[in-house]
Amino acid sequence: MPQSSLLIEGIGGIGGVMAARLIQAGHTPTLVTHNPAITEAINRDGLRLIAPAGSEEIIPAQAFTTLDEAADSGPFDAAYLIMKADGVVAAARQTVPLLAPDGYVVTFQNGIVEDAVAEAIGAARVVSGIIGWGGTMHAPGVYEQTSPGQTHIGELDGRLSDRVRALGTVLKAVTPVVISRSIRGASWSKLAINCTINSPGVITGQTLGEMLRERRVRRLFLHIYREVVDTATAHGIQLERVAANPRLLYLPRDAGPLTVLLKDLITRFVGYKYRRIKSSSLQSLERGRKTEIDYLNGYVVRQAQAVGLDVPVNAALVRMVKEIEAGERPITPANMGDLLAEAQG
Repeated sequence: MPQSSLLIEGIGGIGGVMAARLIQAGHTPTLVTHNPAITEAINRDGLRLIAPAGSEEIIPAQAFTTLDEAADSGPFDAAYLIMKADGVVAAARQTVPLLAPDGYVVTFQNGIVEDAVAEAIGAARVVSGIIGWGGTMHAPGVYEQTSPGQTHIGELDGRLSDRVRALGTVLKAVTPVVISRSIRGASWSKLAINCTINSPGVITGQTLGEMLRERRVRRLFLHIYREVVDTATAHGIQLERVAANPRLLYLPRDAGPLTVLLKDLITRFVGYKYRRIKSSSLQSLERGRKTEIDYLNGYVVRQAQAVGLDVPVNAALVRMVKEIEAGERPITPANMGDLLAEAQG
C-alpha cells in the first residue's frame, strides 16, 4: 500500500534510485533535489534508471529544488534525508515544520549523524537508516544501482515500532530490508568500513586496489579498523552484521603470526575484489565539495576521547583530510608514509 505524504530530499545516486523504484511500486513521493540542474532534468525527462542489462527505464516524475517550493505537498508522514552528512542537521531542522504531528525523518548518510539530528529535532522524530547497496548518478536525472545489498532501518532505542515496520514495507520496493533491534551496532559496522576505506582514499588519491597492493598499507588498514571497533566496544556497542561479519577485519593488538597472516590474506582479497572502488569523499573533493570526515573518522575520535581511548591513526586521518580541504596538503600516495609513522609512533 503506498505511503502517503512521503518526502525525499537529495536525489543523487542513492536518492534517485530509491525515488525511481518507489514510484514504480505505486508510491508518490515529493522529490526535493537541492540542485537546479537535477530538478530541470527530472521535470523534462523523468527519472532515467539504467537496468543491469544496460537498458534504460524512464519513470515520469516531478521534482522541486527547494523545500519551500514543495511545502504545499505536505504535511509529510515521513521524510527521507539522503544528502551529505554535513548538511543533514540543517535539512532536518528545515523539514520538521513540514511534518505531520507524528511525522519523522529517516537519516541515510555515511557516518553517524543520528546523535546530532536527534539533538536538533528530538529523538522521537528520528529513524536511522543504513544503505548497504550502491547507486550512482551518471548525469542529472540518470541513475544506476551499482551494487546489490540491503537497507537497514531501526529505531534509535531498538523498539520494533509500528512506524518502522511500515517503513520497512515501503522500502522493500527498493531493496531487501533488515529491521534492526540494534541499529547503532549496525551503524558502527558501516562506520568501521567507511573509516577504513573512504578516508585513506582521500589522502592518497588512489583506488582501493592500488592502496592495498602494499603489505604495510594493509596492516595500516587493519589498524584503522581496530581503532574504530575498540571505540565501539568501549561504549558497550556490539557491532551488527551489515555486509559481512564485522569481526572479519579485526586484528587484535596481541594477535599471533598466523592470525596476522590470515587477516592480511583477507585484506588482500578485499583489495582485489573491490579494486576499482574510489573513495566517495575523494570524489566530493574533486567536485569542489568538502568531505564528511567529521562524521566518519572525526566521529570516532570524539567518541574515543569521551572514554579516554587513544586512536592516533584515525586522528591523523582527520587532520590530514582537513589539511587537504584547506589546500595545505596535496593529495598524493606519499601521504601514506605520514600515516604509517602515526601508526608506529
